[in-house]
Parts: sequence; C-alpha cells; structure tokens
Amino acid sequence: MAEHGPAIWSVCRRLCDEPEDAYQEIWAKALGAIHRFDPEGRATLRTWLLTVAHHHLIDRHRRRRTRGVVVELPDLPVAPTTEANLDAARRRVALERALCRLPDDQRRAVVLHHLHGQPLDLVASTEGVAIGTVKSRLHRGRARLAALLHAWSQPIVAEVPDAVQR
Repeated sequence: MAEHGPAIWSVCRRLCDEPEDAYQEIWAKALGAIHRFDPEGRATLRTWLLTVAHHHLIDRHRRRRTRGVVVELPDLPVAPTTEANLDAARRRVALERALCRLPDDQRRAVVLHHLHGQPLDLVASTEGVAIGTVKSRLHRGRARLAALLHAWSQPIVAEVPDAVQR
C-alpha cells in the first residue's frame, strides 16, 4: 500500500467525485482478488492494481450516471511556500480543472497514459476499445487541454468605454 497507494489515490482524485470512498473500496477489492494476480504474467503489480482501480471507477461512474447524481469537486487548497511552489501549484490546479472539463473517455485516456504511464495497448484493453480509438481520444483530449490552458493563461482585458477614452 505504501508503494502503490499514491498512484491509486491520484487516479481516484482525478476520476471520482468521492475519492476517499473509492480508494478504500479499491483496496478492499484488490486485496480480496490478490490471489488472481499472476506475478509471472505480462502486468506488474502496479499495472494490475491500477487496472483494478480503473475498472472499479468505471463501474462507480456507470452507477452514478444511471442514478443521475452529479457532485462538483471542491477546489484543491494551495499552501505555497515560495514563488516557484506557488506557480507550480497554480499550474497543477489549472491542469486539474482542465482535466475535469474533458469528456470522461478523453480524461481517462489522458490520465492513464500521460499521468500514470500506461502503454496504449494496456489503456485500449482496459477501456475495451481499439488502440486507434485510444489515440483519437488522446489527440482530442490533449487538444482540448491545450485550448483550455491557453484560454486561462490569457490576461483579462476590460474594454474601456469611448467616453472614458476622450
């Protein structure tokens, strides 16, 4: 748990509206099914745990979608100690917010591939789609993230009425 817990927590925080509950449920499910993990197989323990987590979160999402409950994620608190930490924290918050605005399939592909380092073939098998579909989701997700992050980085300029300019 100490070694792989942070990665599972990160997936829960990014893909679930109740990350604490999902985190506990995932560990209960993983520990109950650990006898099915094949250490000689293709997947590492980390990959297997993240796959269990991902499948569990997909099931939670499907249940939530059928029930129609949508819960907003609260803003993450930022406690900067230096200017560099403040800037990094702002970028992380902006990225988290941008990730939340992506469609679910694009967000899952981006998080699993870019943030958790899963190869495309594993993401495709986890999602139950072709590799081309994962590539398409990644392309669209990255483009949408870039547009969101670019729009948020632009300074807001108020228009000055003509009467004030004279």
